[in-house]
Amino acid sequence: MSHIVHRQCDVAIVDPCAGGEQLALTRLNDLAGVTTPASTVAIVGYVSVTATAMRAVQSLVRLGASEILIRGVDDSAEGLATTIRRAVAARVASRIMHSAGNPFATLPATVAGALEMMFNRPEQLRSVGDLAAAARTTRRSLDRWLARAGLSPARTLLSCARANAAFHLLAAGRVRRAQAAALLGYASPRSLARDLHSLTGYRASAIPAKLSRDAFVEALGRRLMRSPDGPRVVASY
Repeated sequence: MSHIVHRQCDVAIVDPCAGGEQLALTRLNDLAGVTTPASTVAIVGYVSVTATAMRAVQSLVRLGASEILIRGVDDSAEGLATTIRRAVAARVASRIMHSAGNPFATLPATVAGALEMMFNRPEQLRSVGDLAAAARTTRRSLDRWLARAGLSPARTLLSCARANAAFHLLAAGRVRRAQAAALLGYASPRSLARDLHSLTGYRASAIPAKLSRDAFVEALGRRLMRSPDGPRVVASY
């Protein structure tokens, strides 16, 4: 708990059920006391298939755990590494949205859900058309909803979501730029580098040495919101 409170880790992998049901309740209550929407630490639940664990999973999800791993099922070394990267990226996406004042709250549920999916699973939504389809609306209507909420156009938000995922892939130091570009649907590694530089002002080679996670959150948080001096009507695609 101390590590979470004092931001001494990027991700906490928690098995609240070791030691029995009573201890699980105590641990979950303690965890509830130190987690907030703005927390910088990602929470991953790691449980066995037991009745106590299944009840604990519901509590972990309510507390903001973005991933749940089942012991012996999806906890291979490669699977665990992927889960950790995805959990950290999702937590930072939550911080980015929180820093912008949670503008998604004013959107229809289908549009807000599509935007959250875009940040949490950017590899599944690779174009504005994909995003509009997930939001169950047209591209023109999607941008109108975003403009009313004071958000940047869909194309910019899509770039922010992919840049967020790319940042964490590159910061981990185990994925090269070409592989990250392929995973996230960029046309080329150069396109990925161009997006990162445009959104943050830093080159891809500066990650993570010069661009901290806090600075990255601040930079992308600014890009989520539409410029007050910008046009209120965006061109159709």
